[in-house]
Amino acid sequence: MLELRNPIVSRNADTLRLAGACAISLLLHALVLEGSNLMHRRAAPRHEAAEPLQATLVPPELPAPPVLIAPEAPPAQVRSAPKPEPKPRPAPRPVRRGGFTAVEAARLALQQMAKQPFYPEEAIAQGIEGEALVTLFLDESGNAVAARLEKSSGHAILDEAAVRAARSVRSLPAGTPSEILLPVRFRLR
Repeated sequence: MLELRNPIVSRNADTLRLAGACAISLLLHALVLEGSNLMHRRAAPRHEAAEPLQATLVPPELPAPPVLIAPEAPPAQVRSAPKPEPKPRPAPRPVRRGGFTAVEAARLALQQMAKQPFYPEEAIAQGIEGEALVTLFLDESGNAVAARLEKSSGHAILDEAAVRAARSVRSLPAGTPSEILLPVRFRLR
């Protein structure tokens, strides 16, 4: 048997059923939530509105400070006046031995170093530049005995080359100071 339904009537009936199901669901959810609120209210003790709490800060009681008693000086002992502070020593001046200052000796050492190529090929290829500060230690005859890096150029390869170049200094004139501070510059042209 073929049953014919009116599409408008059936759509309205479906909508009514859906609306009823939603209403029942909302009602059940509301009852569950209200029931849990009731149980929670019963479990929690009720507080009556009380006066607001007030607090006063009281500093803690500290024990009395100890009494310090200095020993009495024997009557025969006389207190001496405080010693005056020593005067500061003036800064050392550049050492002059035989007419050369440290600055003049550094200039001579840098001229001698410039005669030899000491810029590393690897640093040139990479375009690395910088300035290192090296202390050069000389013996009495003006030959380098040691060199120490004081300030890095920022590149280990340049620092090593600067120390190596400073150690190659030989035969500076007599009277050259025993320590010279050398600024070693690495610049590409």
